[in-house]
Amino acid sequence: MKKRMFFGFACFVGFSLLIAWQFAVAELADLQKKDDTIKKEKTELVSSQPETVLFV
Repeated sequence: MKKRMFFGFACFVGFSLLIAWQFAVAELADLQKKDDTIKKEKTELVSSQPETVLFV
């Protein structure tokens, strides 16, 4: 009886880990998709201050 309970509990834990693994993989894939969109954006910096000569 104890052996049967152990294997039942082990199967329950194993299936729970498989489900948790699937959620973790989905979250990781979602994070990687967001990183790709950030890398594709282009940022331009513009300076509007006139150049001044410090030593005259």
